[in-house]
Amino acid sequence: MDFFKKAIFVFLLIVFGIIITLKSIEPVIEKQLSQIFADRKISNKVNKELMNLTEDFTPEKRAFYKKILVSLYTKWLPLIDEAKLEAEQKIKNNQ
Repeated sequence: MDFFKKAIFVFLLIVFGIIITLKSIEPVIEKQLSQIFADRKISNKVNKELMNLTEDFTPEKRAFYKKILVSLYTKWLPLIDEAKLEAEQKIKNNQ
């Protein structure tokens, strides 16, 4: 009988341990899932804006697209310049 009491006690400890672990991990998982879905909502908003590009080009949309293009241009311009230099060097080496 003593063995069964110990077995039940150990079983209950394991169950409570699992419950405590799940409760402590739950906020972390919930935060990660909300970030995933938040990114999708932003992506959908940008996609809708791009689809409506040809309809009404308001000053707000102009500022929005200008901001995006400026950030893309400033990020990609050094890479494009570097690629141009490498291409010119390859052309000079082949001639």
